[in-house]
Amino acid sequence: MNNANKEYYKRVYDKVHASEELKERLMDMRGENNRIKAEGKKRNRVVWKAAVAAAALAVTVPTGVYAATHYFDMKEFFSRTDRPLSEEADKLIETEIPQTQKKNITEEMPVEFTAKEALCDSGSVNLIIEAKAKESGKYLLAFEDSLETDPVSNLGIKGDGTIGEYAEERGLKILYLGTGFAQDSPFSPGVCSFDCKSAGDDVLEIWVRADRTTADKDALSVIMLNTVRVAGSEEILKSTNTFELQDKSSRETVLYKAEEEIKVKGTSAVVTKIEMEATEVGNYVKVYFTNPKAAEDDGLTFRIKDNKDAEEWKGSGGYVEDLGDGKYCEYLTYSAGRLPQKCILEAFNCWEKNIYGQYEISIVK
Repeated sequence: MNNANKEYYKRVYDKVHASEELKERLMDMRGENNRIKAEGKKRNRVVWKAAVAAAALAVTVPTGVYAATHYFDMKEFFSRTDRPLSEEADKLIETEIPQTQKKNITEEMPVEFTAKEALCDSGSVNLIIEAKAKESGKYLLAFEDSLETDPVSNLGIKGDGTIGEYAEERGLKILYLGTGFAQDSPFSPGVCSFDCKSAGDDVLEIWVRADRTTADKDALSVIMLNTVRVAGSEEILKSTNTFELQDKSSRETVLYKAEEEIKVKGTSAVVTKIEMEATEVGNYVKVYFTNPKAAEDDGLTFRIKDNKDAEEWKGSGGYVEDLGDGKYCEYLTYSAGRLPQKCILEAFNCWEKNIYGQYEISIVK
C-alpha cells in the first residue's frame, strides 16, 4: 500500500475505537481479495467488517463505552452516528417481528439469534439482532472480527484490560459471532455495515445495515445466516432465521441534470443520469456513468454538496455497481432531508483525494 492510500485509510478509521493492531490490519486491507464482490458484478471499494464498526466509503461508526445490560436499540444507534432519526422515521421502527423459521444447520448451536427491531425504507434495511447464549454464566460473546487482545471496552463493557483477560478472570469461554443477510435475500450482502455492544456477558446486540436491491415494498423476506466459533477452534457453527419485514416509508423521486453533459476531466467517464430519492430515513442518490477505460482499482467517486465550498452532505456512504460494458452506478446514502432545487455533484479520486471536477445540477422540470 502506498503512503497516500495508507493516509486515506488512517483518516477513515480515526474514529474507530479499536486496538492499534486492528486499525493497522484494517488499513492494510486493499486489493482484489479485500474488495467485496457480490452477485450482479457489484463491487464495493472500501467496506470491511470490523469488531466495532464498518465503513462504506468514508463512513465510520464511532463506538462509545457502554455499561453492560444497557439495551442497544435502533434509535440509539442512529443517535451515535451523524444520521440521527427524525420523529417520522422513529415511528417506522418495527419491534414485533415474528421469526417464521429458525434452523440450526450444525448441531449444538450454543447461541440463539433473534431479530428485535427493524427499520426499512425503499433504499435500506436496518436490523438489531440479539444474540443470546442458551446457557448463562458460561460464555463471553464477541463479534467475529474481535481479537482477544482488543480492549474489553470495544464490546461496550466498562473496565480496563483486554477481552481475553476479562474472559479469563471470570472463567468464561469466548464465542465469536457473525450474522448477515444470506445471498438469496433481497439486499446487498456484500455491502453491509455492522456495529455491536454487549448487553451482558452472554448477550450481544448486533446492528446490521444493508442496501436494498429492489424498492418493491413486497420484497422484504429476510434470511439471516448466523455463525458461532469457539475461541481456539476453527469449526464454525451455523444457523438461519427467516422473517418478513415491512416498508411503511413514503418516497419522493426526482431526476437531476447539468446544463451541459458531464464529462469528468482526467478520466474517460461521462455521467449519464442522476436520480435522487428522499424518505423519512434517508436520501438516496444514484449516479449513472460510463467509464470504458476504468482500471480495476480506479478511484473515481462522486459526492453531493450544497455548493462548491460546502462539506459533503451528512451521513455519507455508498458503493459502486459494475453494470458491464463500461457502465457503472454509484449508490450514495445521506441523512434524510428535503431535496434541493440545485446542488453540486463533485467527482474525485477516493485514493489520492484529488478533485476531478464540480458540476451544478438542478431538478429536471
